[in-house]
Amino acid sequence: MKTLPVRPLPVSTEPLVDYLERLANANGYNLREFVSSLNSADGLTPVALTSVLNGCALPKFSGPAVQWAPIEVDTFGLQAVDFTHIHRRWCPSCIVQAGWMRPIWRLKVATICVIHRTRLMQACSDCCSSPSLQEILHGACKCGRRFAEASIQATRTELQIASALSDSLNGVATLNLGEADVKLVTPQLVRLIRYIGQFIKGPLLRRPGKIRELEDISVAAGLVAGTAKLLADWPSAFWTCLESFVDVAPADASVRRVFGTLYHVLYQDLRDPSFQFLRDAFELFLLEHWRGELCGRHRLFNLQTIQDHRHQGLARVARASGMGSKTLRRMVHQDRFPANHFDPSSKRQLITINREALARILPDQAAYMDLRSTARLFGLKRSRLRQLIAHGAILADAKPDFARSNHWHLQRSEVLGLLAELRQSSVSIPADESVVTLNHALRYWRISATELGALIRTAKQQGIHYHLPSMDRLSEMQFRELDLRAWLRNTRDATTAWVSISRAAELLGLKEQVVYELVARNFLVAEVIAKSGHAIRRVALPSLQQFEHTFIAVTALAKQKNTSSRALLRQIAIRPVTGPDIDGARQYFFRRADLAAEAHATTRE
Repeated sequence: MKTLPVRPLPVSTEPLVDYLERLANANGYNLREFVSSLNSADGLTPVALTSVLNGCALPKFSGPAVQWAPIEVDTFGLQAVDFTHIHRRWCPSCIVQAGWMRPIWRLKVATICVIHRTRLMQACSDCCSSPSLQEILHGACKCGRRFAEASIQATRTELQIASALSDSLNGVATLNLGEADVKLVTPQLVRLIRYIGQFIKGPLLRRPGKIRELEDISVAAGLVAGTAKLLADWPSAFWTCLESFVDVAPADASVRRVFGTLYHVLYQDLRDPSFQFLRDAFELFLLEHWRGELCGRHRLFNLQTIQDHRHQGLARVARASGMGSKTLRRMVHQDRFPANHFDPSSKRQLITINREALARILPDQAAYMDLRSTARLFGLKRSRLRQLIAHGAILADAKPDFARSNHWHLQRSEVLGLLAELRQSSVSIPADESVVTLNHALRYWRISATELGALIRTAKQQGIHYHLPSMDRLSEMQFRELDLRAWLRNTRDATTAWVSISRAAELLGLKEQVVYELVARNFLVAEVIAKSGHAIRRVALPSLQQFEHTFIAVTALAKQKNTSSRALLRQIAIRPVTGPDIDGARQYFFRRADLAAEAHATTRE
């Protein structure tokens, strides 16, 4: 073929197809006419192209490769499907500087010009037509629109992906992902964008990597934006995406079912070692947030991930602890320790347990004491020790013991700590004081379970004086007899709803016969109960309080006024509500409201 009259020289790395069309347009041909004019059975060979360029040496062209031009091109390791073939993309500012098409513009995932920080164009912003190569090189559409005037600035995150893609064409690209730098070549980076660009969709992810109309720059821009958003805040953005998968199926314990296509991408589509950072982030998420079980069937996971995972299935925990599965399941249902329940579609219900709870499930034998040894150390009966536990004076754990049965166990530190605390607060009691031991009071004073627990709690809070030598047992605590009796009386008054007639007379400062008469005349509310075959009356404490608030005995009133009862009766014109001359009772009582009314009337006169 003859030498062409106009011979624009090719630029190194210029796409072969773009140069051939640029060469054809410069000589008044379109691309098809130019190829036909060569009239060579072997097509446009390097020799033929050199001939029409008057012997000019050919540079290294870039892809995509074309069948009708058997000229070697650099495809950067990509497949033909990774290049654009129908639409062209370009940066108007780059064309103004040098009128040739850059190799990166032929990649389907390329949407940003790194040099000018603008988005690439694929069509005229006014008429939306796809301009020809000649119009692109001239910088204006056939409608008159100047391309450089329609540039759109790119975002910072999009520029990071575009820079990595541009660097990969010259060697290896480096993605800075926080603590780690990931190095990828062009085919790996293109695959990464194609697959993870849709992860941001979460559970709506369908058929990743198979993108329809990726040659459309708007589709490619969405893919690049998704990748940029995911990698800009790595791995937090990725974990947020993973959380959305878990939220959709919280009752499913299958990793494959919950994460679906994303799991397939990580361990099948992107199984190359270069993408290990994706799997590491995924497995780190599982370690922190996955409540299901990771075991040997997850063969694709790192073995260390399975070993470090805290949550294990109930059967696996039972085997490791030497317990029966039924016993452990019963303890789970009794809320002895935290567990996760899953209800998959199958009939088998999965229960997983936090491995860190195993120390609480199966404690060290040396760290615990059973009920018998603790009672022996305290010098108390086991029934009394149970009362202390029931009323919170000492803490205990209901654990499976070391003979595979459930009994109360107390932490040795808790038991010894209680004795040490009581001994530290012990005070000396003078020898001439009448003292009583705790053991004596428990045997002869009818101390209830509630009162025993309250007594030990009061002693811990230093609310009552006691003496406990360093080597003595808890049952040998010594109290002042008067102090202990006063404490019991106050405790019973504060906690008892009913008292006997004798105790009611003591609280009111009256004789028992007078109290019986008040009960008979319904001034005090009482009930009759059967105890040991005898009928016993008891008075409600609220009734005593109401009686004292409403009535006053003439003896008490006379004592206040420093006079005798007979003299006081002659002075007061008010009629008593009960008394010897009223209803035959043994003692006179006035209503406090009547006395207050008389005093007010006297004051006004």
